[in-house]
Amino acid sequence: MQSQSRELEELRAAEEQSRPLDAAGADERAARAAARLGHGSPLRQQLEEALATDLGTAAEEAGRIPGLPEIDHDLRRLQAEYDIPIEVNDAVVAYVRFFQNPKVRKHFVKWLARAPRYMDAFRAILREEGLPEDTVYLAMIESGFANLATSRARAVGPWQFIAGTGRRMGLKQDFWVDERRDPEKAARAAARYLKELKAQLGDWRLAWAGYNAGAGKILRAERRGYSDFWSMAKGRRVLKPETRGYVPKLMAAAIVTRHAEAFGFSRDEIQPERWTPYERVTVPRATLLSQVAKAAEVTERQLLDLNPELRRSCTPPRPFALKVPLGQGPVFARNWERVSEEAGQLAFAHHRVQRGDTLVAIARNYKVPLAAVQHMNGLRPGRRLRPGTELVIPLSPAARREAALALAAEPPPRPAHHSRHRAGPAPKAARVIAAAATAGRSRATVRVASGDSLWAIAQRFGVAVEELCRWNGIRNARRHRLMPGDELVVYAPPRAPASPG
Repeated sequence: MQSQSRELEELRAAEEQSRPLDAAGADERAARAAARLGHGSPLRQQLEEALATDLGTAAEEAGRIPGLPEIDHDLRRLQAEYDIPIEVNDAVVAYVRFFQNPKVRKHFVKWLARAPRYMDAFRAILREEGLPEDTVYLAMIESGFANLATSRARAVGPWQFIAGTGRRMGLKQDFWVDERRDPEKAARAAARYLKELKAQLGDWRLAWAGYNAGAGKILRAERRGYSDFWSMAKGRRVLKPETRGYVPKLMAAAIVTRHAEAFGFSRDEIQPERWTPYERVTVPRATLLSQVAKAAEVTERQLLDLNPELRRSCTPPRPFALKVPLGQGPVFARNWERVSEEAGQLAFAHHRVQRGDTLVAIARNYKVPLAAVQHMNGLRPGRRLRPGTELVIPLSPAARREAALALAAEPPPRPAHHSRHRAGPAPKAARVIAAAATAGRSRATVRVASGDSLWAIAQRFGVAVEELCRWNGIRNARRHRLMPGDELVVYAPPRAPASPG
């Protein structure tokens, strides 16, 4: 994930540094400067001759495209190769050259290697959703087909959805999974979103720009009198540089990909990835991927590769349809009962990192190996933890026994009317925002409201304050200050059935 995200950041920095659009506008600025000179000016004559020479050199290549002499046919034939609009102007040519830049070229080689793995699947989804198949190049310029890529704006996955748009398009995001990273689900969501943008804006170029900037930005530009993308891109402060470059970058990526060798990307340097056929198996409860891999007789890496939406190295604490390589479903079914019995039921604590927390201290507090915490959360040794980071702590059998004994020793909770906070959705009460069953107890995530205290929340759920603190990494209950909006995890014991009469 770090590698793919770093790749996006390096490309963004290279684009900001090289400014392809500035290079694209150089000839146009020179022509405007020449026009401002008098007709008799020797300098004007020199400028016009230089510009005419540049244009004439490209035009001399019979049947070639001005600016792209590498392609051995004309523009009309090039455009016929695609089912999306393809234009060749200074901006598109500038991005073709950008992809050939040594700093960027190495990344484009990776894109060309990933493309065979996803192109066919994405094209099929786009076709089913009624979109042009070559819309697939939008995923290329968004992420280079990288499932785990995360941008500075916290857009995620191959189609780079921000959280809100992803949810609106039906992509599930929680502590355990992020479907923005599922290549097929994200492609279908992107197709629906692009179809919506096309209906709003009426043109594919504007729809692509809207995918980057939001439909509102494009509609505001239209209200200012700009009727097409290229006029918006040339307008003063109409679109941000990123959006101005988005459409020509997409067209350039499509041109270079289909004519890779012509632009110097040889087959020998590209190691194409292949699509892995899969089938699904149902994992009924939270299970370490290492155990699922053992049951399916595959590697854990294969499972992570097929299921990039998993945010932890385990399945969620609910039935989950997991992808396994085609043919391994029956193997999983044959081995699952034995492997799951050997592994035992997995129990978790959900820890939100506080200021000053370290992995060593957290592991010691929960009495689990440091390596188990690192592995479960995909953390490298020595990594600093940011306050607010959510961690899954895999509780050992000994830790589970200790927790059970502590709960058994607790006195029963006071009646509800003795507490300042009654159960229910009152504005000042702690609000349950998520719940799951874990190791026979109910796991709830509670959002703190103004006036809440550790004692009141513990009383509400019938647990000890000490337990509440341990589950949430709180060292000193007296000194810890709850802030509205904080989230606490509670593992509530099962309620006893009411006695008759």
